[in-house]
Amino acid sequence: MNWRTKTESKIELFSDWLFENAKITIVVIFVLVAGIASQLPSLKIDTTTEGFLHKSDPMRVQYDEFRDQFGRDEKLMIAVKTQNIFDLDFLEKLDRFHHALEDELPNIKGVDSLINARNTYGIEGELIVEPLIDNLPQNNEDLISLKETVTNNSLYKNSLYSEDFRMTTVTIDTETYSNNGASQDATNLEFDDSLEFDDSLEFDDDSIGGQRLYLTDAENDEIISQTQQIMQRFNDDNFEIYLSGSAAIAGIFKQALMNDSVIFISLMMIVIMIVLFVLFRRISGVILPLSCVSLTLIMTVSLMSIFSAPFTMATQIMPTFLLAVVTSASIHLLAVFYKDFAKTNDKKKSLRYAMGHSGLAIIMTSVTTAVGLWSFSFSGVAPVADLGVFASSGVMVGLVFTLVFLPALVSVTNFKVVKQKSSEDEHSLMDRALIGISVFATTRPKLIISVSTVLIICAAIIAAQLRFSHFPLQWLPEDNFARVATEAVDENLKGSLTLEVIIDTEKTNGLYNPELLRVIDDVSKNINSISTGNMFVGKVISYIDVIKETNRALNENRDEYYAIPDDSDLIAQEFLLFESSGNNDLASLVDANYSKARLTLKTPFIDSLEANTFIDNAQIYLDQKFGSLAKVTFTGIGTLMTVTFEEAIYSSAVSYILAFSLITILMVLLIGNLKIGLISMIPNLLPIVILSTIMVIFKMPLDMFTLLIGAIALGLAVDDTVHFMHNFRRYELQYNDVDKAVRLTLMGTGRAITLTSIVLALGFLVLTFSQMNNMFDFGVLTASAILVALLADFFLMPAIMKLIIKDRASL
Repeated sequence: MNWRTKTESKIELFSDWLFENAKITIVVIFVLVAGIASQLPSLKIDTTTEGFLHKSDPMRVQYDEFRDQFGRDEKLMIAVKTQNIFDLDFLEKLDRFHHALEDELPNIKGVDSLINARNTYGIEGELIVEPLIDNLPQNNEDLISLKETVTNNSLYKNSLYSEDFRMTTVTIDTETYSNNGASQDATNLEFDDSLEFDDSLEFDDDSIGGQRLYLTDAENDEIISQTQQIMQRFNDDNFEIYLSGSAAIAGIFKQALMNDSVIFISLMMIVIMIVLFVLFRRISGVILPLSCVSLTLIMTVSLMSIFSAPFTMATQIMPTFLLAVVTSASIHLLAVFYKDFAKTNDKKKSLRYAMGHSGLAIIMTSVTTAVGLWSFSFSGVAPVADLGVFASSGVMVGLVFTLVFLPALVSVTNFKVVKQKSSEDEHSLMDRALIGISVFATTRPKLIISVSTVLIICAAIIAAQLRFSHFPLQWLPEDNFARVATEAVDENLKGSLTLEVIIDTEKTNGLYNPELLRVIDDVSKNINSISTGNMFVGKVISYIDVIKETNRALNENRDEYYAIPDDSDLIAQEFLLFESSGNNDLASLVDANYSKARLTLKTPFIDSLEANTFIDNAQIYLDQKFGSLAKVTFTGIGTLMTVTFEEAIYSSAVSYILAFSLITILMVLLIGNLKIGLISMIPNLLPIVILSTIMVIFKMPLDMFTLLIGAIALGLAVDDTVHFMHNFRRYELQYNDVDKAVRLTLMGTGRAITLTSIVLALGFLVLTFSQMNNMFDFGVLTASAILVALLADFFLMPAIMKLIIKDRASL
């Protein structure tokens, strides 16, 4: 008696115990789930860029320090398009729009536009800093004067106005910190919409006093919602309003996530009920599995809430995934139970047989699926790591419910005896198809293997053309207002995203150094020399703009003095004069000690790979330019996007290797033969190779989400292999006949494998109803992988077994 036989015997004994203690088991499980589910309302949602990095990640820590010092770089950018921005009626409406935003929006520091832009000039040696439009123009002369003032200031070009004067911007600067305070109960705290908050029991060490929370998700949502309401009031054909910016896009992602999750779960429930009823033709065959999957889902999501793991774009796939996986496990158990119960009419005996027959295979498939998911838990991308931890935990929770709760429910349920079909009606269409497949696979093994080999080689060649890409904007539909707005701003105003650069002199008043200022000025003018492809810098904003404006104003407003003074004492004096003017723009550009400065690079929203190449080149360029004058580092939302995807690529490679290695070990242990165990993994690589080919043909990139498919597909594909090989080895050792073993395996577990694959495939196909293009691709590709895995297990696996198993006496 080998370990598998012993394990199956133990499972049968456990089944008898469950049958005798079914009611108390059900009560204990319900009490346990109810207790854990009480934490479900505390679940948070995180769709922001910084939320993709672990809280301890150096880039995340650096970004938090940046926010604490200079405020959020995630601003809401509103672009307004018209025939001519220098028009009396337009400026009057822009003024009303500007003040409506200022007066009605909560949790904002201010609103910046043409109406209140900084206008710096001098009168008889006195520095004046005031709003650009103190009083609205009343006639054409006023308009001409305003236009001249605006166009003479290079700071405003591609910032406040487009080159064709048809578009202007209104920027909403939100508060950095939440108004909710840090003293409220931790379970009621929201994740920041900067969505910084990863742990409801911790506060950001870098926030002021270690006590303040960043702007919450709910607060940011409120800003976006009220902004859209105000936009609706003012929008018309000659005042076209576009809402863009990283904060707006994060809000759109969150809304899509919430809407999609409801749709996914609802559709999956419907699919499950239909498939279960068609399969079992019993109400109990629908209710019992649904009870298991529902409790699994509640338990898993509640665990996320308990451990303060937010619901994210990555974990969004988890509910439908768990619904499909746990339903599939239930199908394998109930299919055997109902079939035996029809023969014996003995519930305890049939349950014992079903548990002994399928219990070990269900355990192994759950473990292999969990391992495929668990491999993500080491990812440097926080949502992917959460997916690895909680999806794998959910699979194991589902295993417990399948082998404990489901049998207990079976024990207390009264089943109607269904008469067996007569022998002449015994073989259904599916049975005949499975018999045909078994005959074909065992009589033409060389043909099947040859065709599969050619297919794998060709697919591998095509797959080599796969391209990496991370372009979150393209996850949105082409007609989505945030995507349309962002693309319009990129085209007309040379960029909607910003890369932040911190210049640290590491000494007090280091920013007064004229040499440093000249380097910044030179970098601002020439940084585009390292731009390539779609990447460019449309605007550079820094504190030298303040110095040059002030210097010109104090020198009779003469343009030749729009330059950097040579004397550090004069620079210090000009800083002081500007601060004394009452304008607070300097606070967002330099620190209080004048040791650090912020350099903002305005860029288009493009593929992160292109941006990453630019950042790498720019870092080298800046290090050379600044030398020993200052330490230069990139931060900000734009930078985090590129770092996140780079980390995702590395983490996915590690996950694939880890998943494949662990699953291979489990397969060898299950089969009990090293050679057969290793060879049985070959068909499980076929889905990954075929998927890569599909992606190349349909021009789908390897992005943050499609990178996940390989390990997930491997974990799911192995499930069918485990069920096939578990039953095949049993019959092959019993009858010493490969052909008969294949036929009995397909006739026995083949039906369940087919139906569970259909459930899994349909489970992922519901993702095609998503508003997000990346979810659509993920659903199609994963469903395709499951179906390819099914074909590989039905054709390629039997063919391989037919060729390698010859000397049966030695096995």
